[in-house]
Amino acid sequence: MARKRTKMKTDLDVTGFLSVMSIVTGLICLILFVIALRIALNPKLVKVVSFKLFSSSRSSPHNPKVPSYIDCGPEYIMLYPGSKKLTWENLQRPGNELEKMLDKIQEKREEEYVIVMVRPKSIDLYRTVRSLLGKRPIDIGYDVIDADFKVNWSEALRSLGVVEE
Repeated sequence: MARKRTKMKTDLDVTGFLSVMSIVTGLICLILFVIALRIALNPKLVKVVSFKLFSSSRSSPHNPKVPSYIDCGPEYIMLYPGSKKLTWENLQRPGNELEKMLDKIQEKREEEYVIVMVRPKSIDLYRTVRSLLGKRPIDIGYDVIDADFKVNWSEALRSLGVVEE
């Protein structure tokens, strides 16, 4: 008959592992706190755009750059100011309204910039707009908005002090 084996006791030292785990836990708590603080300070996720970022060093801080908007929808884009509607077919023509607007902004790039608003299902028009913007040395901002988001353009332009042409 075989002899019964005796089990040897193994001692494990996990103090090094515990210190690493406490550091990781502290980092996770810090990240969660920062995220919760951002949500608490801005619960509606309102994006605040500082015009100081877009003012050039040569222009006065009291005279910020004026934005022009390109609203990319699933079937057409709208150009603001001016409320001009362009379809896919319009964008394929050389010298279209978007190119004219970008030419005007490029001439006055020290005073003007572009904000592209992207709606769901507008990827084809957005890519076309982005490729046109990428060829020009102008300041550009992007914002993703909901499909049913409505902007009161006359109120927005009045608050910016912009007069539609």
